[in-house]
Amino acid sequence: MDAIDHKILEILQTDSMKTAKEMASELSLTTTPIYERIKKLESAGYVKQYVALLNADLLGKNIVVFINITIKDHHAQDREKFVKQMKSLNSVVEFYHTSGSFDFLVKVRFSSIKEYRDFLVNEVASIHNIGDIDSQIVLEEIKYSTKIIF
Repeated sequence: MDAIDHKILEILQTDSMKTAKEMASELSLTTTPIYERIKKLESAGYVKQYVALLNADLLGKNIVVFINITIKDHHAQDREKFVKQMKSLNSVVEFYHTSGSFDFLVKVRFSSIKEYRDFLVNEVASIHNIGDIDSQIVLEEIKYSTKIIF
């Protein structure tokens, strides 16, 4: 991967709808090498997928909650069962295994606090092996980016 590949990835992260022709003009190259480089980056796995980032406020999903979870039993079988159950919950938008005071960090989105409460009481509480739950409701999103900086 060279500087041109990095630049192509930066452009794709900013505007994945930009055409190879537009990128070629921006990078002072011709369209064919840009197209070939994009295909090579995709094939090598540098580009996982193309998505549309939606406006959560307009869609009524503007309540973000981060949930820290500690599990009771860390044996592989019990841990994997917990992970599988958490991953199956539709409201979970991000899910991480972490170090520190808690074992997992979960990000969820809702349209109301009641919806979050119902999720916690009816869905999360039904999962066995949870030792402790600590939630933080986001008051203000100060910075958000999906961009990976080189």
